[in-house]
Amino acid sequence: MGLDLFKLRVFVTVVDRHGYSAAAAHLGLSQATVSFHVHSLERQLGTSLVRYEHREVRLTPAGEQAYRRAVRMLRDERQLLRSIRSGQDGQVSLGASIAFEQPFFFERVLVPYRAAHPGVLASVRFGHSVRLAEQVLDHRLDLAYAIGWQVPSGVRFEPLHGAEFRLLVAGSHPLARSSTVTVDEVSQAGLITAPLNDVEWVHYEKVLREVGLGATDARLEVEGMQARVLAARAGMGVLGMFQPPYATDDPESLRPLRLDRPMPVVQVGLVHRRGERPTPAVRSLADRIRTVAHNP
Repeated sequence: MGLDLFKLRVFVTVVDRHGYSAAAAHLGLSQATVSFHVHSLERQLGTSLVRYEHREVRLTPAGEQAYRRAVRMLRDERQLLRSIRSGQDGQVSLGASIAFEQPFFFERVLVPYRAAHPGVLASVRFGHSVRLAEQVLDHRLDLAYAIGWQVPSGVRFEPLHGAEFRLLVAGSHPLARSSTVTVDEVSQAGLITAPLNDVEWVHYEKVLREVGLGATDARLEVEGMQARVLAARAGMGVLGMFQPPYATDDPESLRPLRLDRPMPVVQVGLVHRRGERPTPAVRSLADRIRTVAHNP
């Protein structure tokens, strides 16, 4: 007997929503029905998939494997339905580091790709590099363009280029008029950062320490890269971000500061699943990113 996609959907929802009650509310089912489908799937597979630990749903080793395959099967089902209904040439989901949530990425990567592949449904998700790599591993993303921090062993990291850490301020900010600034001046102006409990803060803090700054220099915590850009444009402090070689300056908004010391550089590249042949749509997008990376 084949696997029931509805049972798989219920199981995945229980995991994603962290419990039977939340999954039931999301799916519009009773909690008893959700529990029945998960237990039915366990009986069919002949193994336990989930267990409760400290009032939280945890996956067993078999559950981890089943979850990843279920996510992939459900995603393949959605892609098949979409392509049949709309006559599309495929679908690709890309995770991009929040560092690329900028006009230059759209102009150099996404616009040319869409022009060359108008029949492909492209889904782009900006987020933290660590999480994006994990989502490629879990088949939630086809590909990630991210900083090579803490890459899971189940995926392959293909280095493409470095990205320099830069400090930026509004054109009206007093530091924008200085030819060179010191760490003390930046500290006094205050950093605009992501929340300090953010998943990538431990990596970001290492970069700040290389410059001579730290968590104590933060004056404003803002969730989301574009929100931090807006805060910097409003003159609320100094924004630190990684920029690839093909990034373009925006003279009407933020001005890069020249610090009195070298700036750190991180490695950026593509995250792929190991041992998997990409679809033509995914392969073409990866090639587009490579082209831009190698021809800044």
